[in-house]
Amino acid sequence: MITPQSLLRCLFVLMLGSLPLASLSARVGEAQDVIERRLLQPSLGRHFFQSKEKETPQMEKARLKEQSEQPFNEARKFFPADSRAAVYWKSAVAKQLSNENGWKVYVFYAAGRSMLEAYNRVGEDLSEFEVRALLAANQGVSSWRKTSSAGGGVNGIGYDFELEDGSMRAKQKGNWLMIFSARLDEYVIALQIIAKEEEAKEAALKKIEQQKTAPVSVIGL
Repeated sequence: MITPQSLLRCLFVLMLGSLPLASLSARVGEAQDVIERRLLQPSLGRHFFQSKEKETPQMEKARLKEQSEQPFNEARKFFPADSRAAVYWKSAVAKQLSNENGWKVYVFYAAGRSMLEAYNRVGEDLSEFEVRALLAANQGVSSWRKTSSAGGGVNGIGYDFELEDGSMRAKQKGNWLMIFSARLDEYVIALQIIAKEEEAKEAALKKIEQQKTAPVSVIGL
């Protein structure tokens, strides 16, 4: 049986395979091996792994706080079912792999290509110059414009910046900058609408059931 979700998933994969030239020259939209060739250099970056075995209560508190602040938390449940995340550490110190001053980079892949990248600045506050540099690295032949979309509900991921060609969007939240394909955002919106409609149907059915059982439940009161 073909569900609306599976149909949307197929359309999303097809669209990933036909990204415009502007997106192909940007970072988001790259294949995983290309991204990892750039990031996983001896003096630059590594895969990020956080062991919980030797975690102190203070470390656990910091980890849980960071997880609660991840800007993709609400939208993540609407990502394609077979999408997967990889986490990397990228040093901010030139020619030295610092473990304190750098970036924790969350990359979400679908069909072997990056669809969303979330950059979390660690050791220093995220500066406006770093935001500009990251946006520039992801703009291809287009330009970013300041805009606003709150996100949530049936409004997708939410964003503060959008490329003029409409191919990508970005959102800053504290020390996070998230850059993602506009097609992913539209996919999330479509699934949010479906979920909202299903919730409304369930609520209506529950109300009918409550109406039927109410006379029985109050007998003898």
